[in-house]
Amino acid sequence: METISLIYSILGAPRGCVLPFAYAVDLTADCLFKQHMSMEKFKLSDVCRQVAERLPYQLDPRSVESEVGRWANRCLKKIVKEGWMEEYLGKQLSDLGGPRMIVIYLATFAHFEKPFFEMIIQHPEVFLGKAMDISMQQEACE
Repeated sequence: METISLIYSILGAPRGCVLPFAYAVDLTADCLFKQHMSMEKFKLSDVCRQVAERLPYQLDPRSVESEVGRWANRCLKKIVKEGWMEEYLGKQLSDLGGPRMIVIYLATFAHFEKPFFEMIIQHPEVFLGKAMDISMQQEACE
């Protein structure tokens, strides 16, 4: 799923630029699912530094991290308010974690078109920094 489409499907047409947030979600998916970084080693601050370098305008990495956090929290509030936790996360949670986890949840959904907790059950190796078997990868994307 296209990341911008995912963000718009949650927030509608938001006021403000979601580009840094979309880049952060895309880079998170790249780190976890293409570069096979374990969730344990994943740092949102590193992704935000990369986002700051990628943006067509100058923005401090700390500002990017604050902006990503605000968009992540907006998405989370909307998901909770609308009762979409099962759809986007895969189960009901009382503690959803901070912006880092929200970005991981959305990166998983954008990459596999399946919720995070469904993927954790079906393919835990993906979140431990291991490559997914090709046949499993095709199955996960169906």
